[in-house]
Amino acid sequence: MKLDYTKEELAVQVATLEQLFSAVRIVDAYRGVLLDPVTLEAKGSMPPIPPLDEEGRAVQLAPRSEKRELLVCQGIQVEGRPLVLALYCPLPKQYRTSTGAQNSYDRALTQYREDMRRDYVTGVYNSNYLNGEYRDYAEKQAMQGQPVGVVMLRVNEYWALRSKESQQAAECCLNTAAGILQLAVGTDREHAVLARLEEGLFAAVTVGTPAARLAQNINAALESSRRVFSITLARRGTFTVSVASAEWGETSSWEMMLALAQQRL
Repeated sequence: MKLDYTKEELAVQVATLEQLFSAVRIVDAYRGVLLDPVTLEAKGSMPPIPPLDEEGRAVQLAPRSEKRELLVCQGIQVEGRPLVLALYCPLPKQYRTSTGAQNSYDRALTQYREDMRRDYVTGVYNSNYLNGEYRDYAEKQAMQGQPVGVVMLRVNEYWALRSKESQQAAECCLNTAAGILQLAVGTDREHAVLARLEEGLFAAVTVGTPAARLAQNINAALESSRRVFSITLARRGTFTVSVASAEWGETSSWEMMLALAQQRL
């Protein structure tokens, strides 16, 4: 497949691919925006695309589509500009199968979609889900006048454990912290979610309740919990969590709200 294009060549390629796929998108992954295939001007937001491999490719189920679609991504260059070509391909319909086989297929797809939203270490939501699906939901609620905020949480001992002990000890610490934080945040996604952003950093986004109140609840949960984890079979350690919050009303912007809370840590 051709990977280097001029604008004119890309427009022709998109027109050709649209005959084969249900949708063809040109994405600026760094800015998170959808581009017009002819002018390459921004024309709307785009949910995060899956990480590309060393060959600039990625494949996954379309994360926010009610349809059963496969999202195929390919990194390309357009007049020296790095972009992503995103192709949506409907999955084959399961004809001539029993009801049991169809139910099994449906459950597998549902489980896969849910797994894509989760952090592989702690089991809480990941940054793709938070900045994609949940961001859309939270922004709509904020526009309707609902309180929206974020509590940023940093496990302070994470990097020291990574450098002085082991990655396993650091991940054990994160798992223990995530369990305490998840109990404090709750499991009702309409009101709050907990996500791991990177390494030892978590974010709890709240809808309908001020972030400052959720921060108080989290601090209370941390103070009343045994923050103990296993470093080795014979050694245990304790951890602390730094907590800071920001409200939507302080910035009226998702990115700025998260950045403000992180700055306050």
